[in-house]
Amino acid sequence: MPTNGTTLRETAYQKIKSSIVNGEWEGGTFLSEKQLSERLQMSKTPIRSALDRLEMMGLVKLVPNQGFVVQELSLKKIMDIYELRLSLETFAANHLTGKMDRLFFDKLDANLALQADAVESEDIVKYVELDRQFHECIISGMANEEYADAMSRIHDKFLIAVRTTFYKNKKRLSSSLNEHKQIRHALEGNDPAATVALVKKHIEFVEQIML
Repeated sequence: MPTNGTTLRETAYQKIKSSIVNGEWEGGTFLSEKQLSERLQMSKTPIRSALDRLEMMGLVKLVPNQGFVVQELSLKKIMDIYELRLSLETFAANHLTGKMDRLFFDKLDANLALQADAVESEDIVKYVELDRQFHECIISGMANEEYADAMSRIHDKFLIAVRTTFYKNKKRLSSSLNEHKQIRHALEGNDPAATVALVKKHIEFVEQIML
């Protein structure tokens, strides 16, 4: 049930989205409003609202006379998302390098410590969520709500592809963590071009795996 003022619609949205992004429901999975209502212990109204919102994001699609189905991302779709994310995150890296305060880096360091634990236990689901939080923390440094919202929509889809790379090669978890650490240290420095290069390399790995 929702807490701290969180609405039922938002709770339903976050829980359903998390199950899709984390791979519990793969592409092609039928989502029954009745079953979701029973699972989340809420009426169909917030469930339908959440599904409509997820459809706008492209994570589910409404099939006439059937209902909602988890959207399958084509290779082209993944690459389109990759190109857009690359543009947005390299822009952020260039803008933020050398300009962030201690609180910003404390948050990144706390996240990186949790990432290390997830890598140690080979917990892919946990690592994927921490990966999202790491990049969202960086984007939050832009202090631009529209920018953060655009990145959030892209990242939800991109993490589906990212998760696939981790399942294909669990050693990628350790490499990803090391790249995150390099990006964090570059952000604290005074060479925007170096940070941009690290972010570009980090994101491009998914393209190499998927092609």
